[in-house]
Amino acid sequence: MASGPRYQEIANDLRRRLAAGEWPVGTTLPGISDLQEEYDVSGLNTIRQAQRVLADEGLLNPVQGRGTFVTALPGPPGDPATLKQALDELRVALAQTQTALTRVMRHLD
Repeated sequence: MASGPRYQEIANDLRRRLAAGEWPVGTTLPGISDLQEEYDVSGLNTIRQAQRVLADEGLLNPVQGRGTFVTALPGPPGDPATLKQALDELRVALAQTQTALTRVMRHLD
């Protein structure tokens, strides 16, 4: 079972890679087509949505025609934004688990 929408999985991985220092502040992320290939997604909107999540968190700044720039790195695990993200992911996983459980229970009745 997936942990959420594909764009969210990609955003989580990009966040992890930012935290690991793969792209320091001020650098440009690889282009959308490169990320599409790397994450094996055909739609460019999937990558754009992932980048938008990180832009909303203040980590990235997409500039039309120039690229997407790293403006900050993710905070420590105890950081409120990081904890909120983890809570959101847990909520999604719980909802998916509850849905699957309901389906199984219907088949058993």
